[in-house]
Amino acid sequence: MHNSDMRRFVSYICVYAVLLISIILPIEIYRMHAGYDDVNVPGYEVRYAERLSKTKVNKKTRKLILGDSTGNALYPCDKEYEWGVSLACNRAITLAGHYFLLKNFMETNPNNLPQEIVILYTPFSFSCDLDQFAYQYFLKSFRRKEYQQYYTNHLLRRVQSIPMYRTVNWPFIQTSGYTPRIAIPTKEAEASVSELNREYLHKMDSLVRKYDIQLRIVSTPIRDDRKDEVDNFVADVNNTSDSIVYRYMQKYVESIKFYPSELFSDEVHLSTRNVPSNYLELY
Repeated sequence: MHNSDMRRFVSYICVYAVLLISIILPIEIYRMHAGYDDVNVPGYEVRYAERLSKTKVNKKTRKLILGDSTGNALYPCDKEYEWGVSLACNRAITLAGHYFLLKNFMETNPNNLPQEIVILYTPFSFSCDLDQFAYQYFLKSFRRKEYQQYYTNHLLRRVQSIPMYRTVNWPFIQTSGYTPRIAIPTKEAEASVSELNREYLHKMDSLVRKYDIQLRIVSTPIRDDRKDEVDNFVADVNNTSDSIVYRYMQKYVESIKFYPSELFSDEVHLSTRNVPSNYLELY
């Protein structure tokens, strides 16, 4: 490329950069000054739970809940509870994200550790190994230096496989619903309990053993027309060679309860009017 062509190319790039900045910067400044609320941005409940996990609790925490969106439907993270705190949010963050939330809470409240930690999951959430929702739900909250020190090699590879993962902390991306297409490896998509969830269940187990805190995993309500799928899940966990996964999952399987399909609004969530307020009291 001749020098003149190179100068012309550079000038074009500069012009486009200036145009891009001139469009984006005013929008970002307006949002900052207008007190932009990210409640309508996908993954809001995760960011709320992440902030809550770093909040000092002034009342005795008997129970701390983690969980997917079905757990959040039972015990929303934006409500207050006499017995403790719910950080339940979404399956897309996997047990890796829940582990980060748990560490935050315990480091923020070292003198008020929970007596019990409950993970509320539907069986169909354990297969998640960072899926198509990871950009909005996982990366926006957990692709920061404070969490990267706790990344396993597998988690790092999965994050790096997400297109445009380096852009997620840009201010105008943080406040947008943009999500790149994400390919899910077939082998991982078929696993009943993903490699990522197995790894971070091990980390949770080590953490609670260190502080002598009880950890249990409880199933959320399941549609009765999905019994065959649940049977396959149970067969898989019964055949696992992972002793820690087996130990927790055996008790989890015992907690599984089926509800009439007409009580559900979709494949996994109970209709709002059918959500019990005291679900954990049944166990």
